Amino acid sequence: MLKKMANSDREWEKFGASDPYYGVLTHDRYKVAHIDQAAREDFFSSGEAYVSQCFSVVKKELDANFSPRRALDFGCGVGRITMPLARRIDQVVGLDISESMLVEAKENCQHSGLHNVDLLKSDDRLMNLKGSFDFIHSFIVFQHIPTDRGEAIVTEMISHLTDNGVGALHFTYASLAPAWKRTYRSIRATIPLVHNFANLAQGRPFGYPLMQMNEYDINKLLLILQEHGCHRVHVRFSDRISDHDGYLGVFLFFRKEATPIL
Repeated sequence: MLKKMANSDREWEKFGASDPYYGVLTHDRYKVAHIDQAAREDFFSSGEAYVSQCFSVVKKELDANFSPRRALDFGCGVGRITMPLARRIDQVVGLDISESMLVEAKENCQHSGLHNVDLLKSDDRLMNLKGSFDFIHSFIVFQHIPTDRGEAIVTEMISHLTDNGVGALHFTYASLAPAWKRTYRSIRATIPLVHNFANLAQGRPFGYPLMQMNEYDINKLLLILQEHGCHRVHVRFSDRISDHDGYLGVFLFFRKEATPIL
């Protein structure tokens, strides 16, 4: 029997400490050995473009007058999405499991002159999170969290969403990778040292962290939304360019309303 999957929190802190920008966007130009000023500018510009598109979808599909005042960015990383949100919203709270990511995000916010961002350490129960939000968000984060934990976090996030508040959450839900490749990924994640020796074979340091990929059951996610009063939902598939190694992504945009619209 396969052993317990590697601890995703511990691995994510390794990314935060050793390769934070690549941990957020897995492109070679964002690796710590390659990233330069031009790459950093491109990295943050991609976040600005993403937030503009995200707001456009919300206004078109859920709320034409969408103008949030307090937002939560779960899995904020180094602030790629948090900072564009802070340019549009009065107060933004960024949560991340990695202390190193939070340190980097704080430096990036200060460098950009953004003083309306609170950066907090995350956990499965979001114990550091206080108050309510009229916008909750997460992008390319839940895929790296085992699904049972991720579903509990989604439930907790929604409990902090105001009535008529909006959510935009991204998940991976399927994979087009061949069966052997998926089995290989599972073995690397569950059997000690396999991932480490695979690192050496790929020219990486022995202890380079493992980036988990997890598939979510969309039916379960929709049930969570329904049970917690989010009756208006818009589903949109993510760009295939944004998907990782054959994994397919989907956005759930939703609004928390007291009663179903039908």
